[in-house]
Parts: sequence; C-alpha cells; structure tokens
Amino acid sequence: MKTNKKVALYIVEDEKSAQFRYRVYNIIQLYKNDSEWSVEYRLADSVCNKKIISKVDLIVVERQSLKGNNVIKIIKEAHRQKKKVLFDLDDLVFDYRDLFLLMKSTNSKNVFYWVGYFWGIRRIAKKVDGFLCTNEFLGKKLKRSFKKPTKVILNSLNKEQVDISKKCLKEKKNKNKFIVGYFSGSPTHMKDFRMIESELLSFLKKHSDTYLLVVGYMDYSRQMKKMMMSGRVKAMKPVDYLELQKLMCGVDVNIAPLIINDFTNCKSELKFFEAAIVETTTIASPNYSFAHVINDGKDGFLAKKGEWMNTLEYLYQNELNNKKVAKKARLVALEKYYGSNIKRIVKEAYDFFVKP
Repeated sequence: MKTNKKVALYIVEDEKSAQFRYRVYNIIQLYKNDSEWSVEYRLADSVCNKKIISKVDLIVVERQSLKGNNVIKIIKEAHRQKKKVLFDLDDLVFDYRDLFLLMKSTNSKNVFYWVGYFWGIRRIAKKVDGFLCTNEFLGKKLKRSFKKPTKVILNSLNKEQVDISKKCLKEKKNKNKFIVGYFSGSPTHMKDFRMIESELLSFLKKHSDTYLLVVGYMDYSRQMKKMMMSGRVKAMKPVDYLELQKLMCGVDVNIAPLIINDFTNCKSELKFFEAAIVETTTIASPNYSFAHVINDGKDGFLAKKGEWMNTLEYLYQNELNNKKVAKKARLVALEKYYGSNIKRIVKEAYDFFVKP
C-alpha cells in the first residue's frame, strides 16, 4: 500500500450507499493518478491490522455508528502509531440537543434507535483528532460539540455522472408539456414536499399542459392521488444514480423544498448540482447550502413558502430564460463540484491534518 505518496485510508461501512459514493468513491476517483496523495478504503469489518495502519498517513472514518467496535480498535492502534484519525460526518446526528429536531424533521418516532445511533457516533467522535463534513454550518455544530478542528469537503460529482449527463444533453428535446421534477431520495422528505404541495397543485390546475414527476419515497395526499389518476402526476420508485441523471434531464424544473431548521441547514446542495449538469433549473428552499451556491435568478431560484407558485409560473412563461439559467447552472456545477476544485479542497483538508 505504502508508496512515495501520502496515503489516506477510509474506513467504511457500506460500499453500496449514496453516502459512500459522495464521501469516498468520488474522492478516490479524483486521486487515482495524483502525484502527492493516494486515497483508498477498507470495510470497517475487515481486518485492519498494525501493518496496514503503518503504511498510511491519515485514516478517515466514514459516518457509522452502532457497529463501531472495530473502528475503536483501529483508532487506538492508529494513535499508538501516532497517525491522525478523522471522522467524516454529513448529517446532524451527534449532539443530543438536536436529537428531537432530527426526529421531527424526518418524521421518525423511534427515539430508542436514535439515542443509540447518536451514542455510537459520539463514541467515535470523542476519540478522533478532527472532522470532515459537508458545509460550514455543520462544521460549526461539530466544533460546538467536540471542540476539535473541522474541514469542509463538499459533496461532488463523479465522471460517470458527468459522462452520462453529456449524452443526455445531446438527446434533450423540446416538448409540448412542462414537467416539474421532484427527486426525493428518502422517506425523510415527506414533510418538505407537503410544505409546497398546495402551491404545486394550484400550478398544475392552472395549466393543463403541466405535469409532476416524483421519484422516490412519498406519501401522497388525496388531492395529489386524484392528479395521479388523471395522469398529471407520475410516481416512480427510486432508481440508481445514473438513471436519475436521465430523469432529471427530462424535466423543465427540479424542485428541492426544505423546512428550514438546523437539521436541514446541514444538508448539502447535491440536488442543485446533479440537476445542473443536465441543464435543468432548480428551485430550492434557501437553506444554508442552497443559499450559498444559488445566485437567485441567475443560475437557479430560491423560494420560501408561498413563493413557489410564482416562481414556477415565471419559468413556465419564460422558456428562453429558463434555458439560460440552466446553462449557467451547469457551468457552476462543473466548476465548483467536479474536478480540480474538489481535488484542491480535499488536498487542503488532508494537508491541514497531515502537515506537508
């Protein structure tokens, strides 16, 4: 494993998760042929012995909680060898002061599970030397809780997404209907969708050539179910992330509503940049991440509750400007969330903890 390069080793729990892709796989891909750093990973449950640890310069534990016994052993051995260990966290799942906010935001009622989950996260967090996270808001929360150094590594795009998006753009066609896309990802976003549902329904009822595509888990209201029966709303089960790019390319607007609080302010802006690379305009709630990347009206739109109907109406009535905004968004996404910029951010974070 050890070469003349510095080696960062990620300890992961699940190779198939979206979290692994955003926080580990995409970084490994970027550093495949780098001259300074090599980035690798191993499963937490695999044997990570003294010899392996001796060959790395930095260990990063990907977010995991309740199966952390092997991780604790790895941290202890790494510290014995005077190696730095970081914890990569992409969600507000570590401070008991925020536990009920998480449960309220995600509509979860399993308090015993979450108490245990937070305990497991904190158990690891107390033993590491610092943190990596997805935005500065989450970083401040980590510093409040653990008083340790924290660096931000943005979620990012990978080559497969960019390549398939280029192909989708070549096949993108004008159509005689206006499609709004909602790509929810997980059941935790039901309250977010419900927040703007009445405005969506009003928009659909006003224009007979408008449609809504929902991909992911969702619990629909009676009115929305009526729209589904009429063919104006289409519901799809979750798809893999490359198929998702194709679906995003086929809609006129991507919507990303959030009930804004400390929990959602820790969420990343991935719904913006994944739609942007297929030149689809995003309307998003102004949480911390969206407000810091979207230049309202230039490369996307920010909308508070009560503003969604008017924003949708504007894009419906202004097709040329919608396309102009979408093209600008693509440039922003590729410049900020892909390639050299992400590589620079990662290198700065690693070098901060492992002094060059």
